[in-house]
Amino acid sequence: MNLKALSLIPAALLMCGSVRLNAQEFNLDSVTLPEVAAIEVPAALEDVSRAKPGPLAQKEWTVLVFMNAKNDLSESSLLGLVGKWAERDIKEMKQVGTTDKVNIVVEHGKAGEGSRRLLINKKGGFFSSGETKYSEDKNADMGDYRRVIDFVKWGKQTFPAKKYMLVLWNHGLGWIDPNLQQHAAGTGTDNKGILFDDDTKNYVRTHQLGEILRQAGYVDILMQNACLQQMAEVVYEMKDGAGLFVGSEETMLAQGFDYEKLLNFINADTNFTNEKFSDFLMNWYKAFYAGGMSIGPLTMPLDSIPAQLSTVRPGPLSELPAQLDAFTAAVMGNNETEAVKKAVAEVIRFTSIDPSDKKKVIAYYADLYDFAGIVGRNAASAEARRAAETLQAFIKNRLVMRTVGINRDAENGYDYSKTGGIAINMTLKAKSVPPQLAQIHETDYSTLSLSRDSQWDEFLTWTDGVWRN
Repeated sequence: MNLKALSLIPAALLMCGSVRLNAQEFNLDSVTLPEVAAIEVPAALEDVSRAKPGPLAQKEWTVLVFMNAKNDLSESSLLGLVGKWAERDIKEMKQVGTTDKVNIVVEHGKAGEGSRRLLINKKGGFFSSGETKYSEDKNADMGDYRRVIDFVKWGKQTFPAKKYMLVLWNHGLGWIDPNLQQHAAGTGTDNKGILFDDDTKNYVRTHQLGEILRQAGYVDILMQNACLQQMAEVVYEMKDGAGLFVGSEETMLAQGFDYEKLLNFINADTNFTNEKFSDFLMNWYKAFYAGGMSIGPLTMPLDSIPAQLSTVRPGPLSELPAQLDAFTAAVMGNNETEAVKKAVAEVIRFTSIDPSDKKKVIAYYADLYDFAGIVGRNAASAEARRAAETLQAFIKNRLVMRTVGINRDAENGYDYSKTGGIAINMTLKAKSVPPQLAQIHETDYSTLSLSRDSQWDEFLTWTDGVWRN
């Protein structure tokens, strides 16, 4: 049975949400921008890894899932039929469980209950829970980046393997870190950050993503089961800490990855290549959207929901600043104002920070490949055209391993099959933007690693002027 009621999908069904941003609804003059250095986090984490002896024998893979459901992903519903998204994913894991080749280890944070560290086993009967609890912390702050570090270190020590996969499971908002002094904390239809903990009002900032991998150590695959995280600014922060980045430029449904199929794939051939893994993910994503989402006895069609998934190689990320600088120098140097105006107006954009903004006039994130293509096709100078083609070739042939875009944004005419697999911050379509708007962000864009290492932030200042003057 099909359900043609897609308009009823609440924000809780997405692995992301939106900062409601309407200048007429906020007293923008009262907004303050705290220093990042002044962020307060607990002085110490409880040692939750002492409950069980270890380590165990080395296996081929250990899959570490940091599952922060201390928010609306713990309890949400659609027509009274679905909810408990974390439990649904853990149930999928239990269909396969830990094997002689692969460990599946989860830190499961639940709203109002703290967190538990679990080894997931294959569920085998009525009296089998399918899980072994290693520890429990009722005061766990799942929004503290140091807790992720502790979990990964503990997981590696207790469940050693030749290779490691880390899954960050929660809502996501790309590079934007919301200023919680201005907005009510929460992850319903308000604002979100990666790994948002509604109980503690804390979350992991963009800068801290890189710190997690620096301190916890290298992982072979980093998967972000969250919205809007496959951005140049986000993955560049983590470029030295993983062997492959998996994520979406767009929103992800709360259904998330299919963990039963994922674990079966890993167990079938533990020596899989990144290319083979990427192909598996892209094919699964296309099949999932084609088949629809099961909700109890119903199947919800997904043919009108834009979606995107990609894998990004870490090595070429070190070259990204130089690639961006060559492109921006050619565009600004040849004063390609008309090409830039057309690109700002037409580039494929992703979910707006305001859910009511259907025209995406305050949607910050755009597809970099599409933007370069529009500029190149409309540039007057041969130099700018060549620079655009070079940047596109770099993205397609080197930076992005695999990408899939699904469906269209009918409101704006965006064809997601034309996405290139990596998003970037972009000049807003809004012609008039209050200067206080940037102050709802806790993190200043200019302080991000990609901004420091490239001229992209200076380029955006130039494109802002071109677009609005």
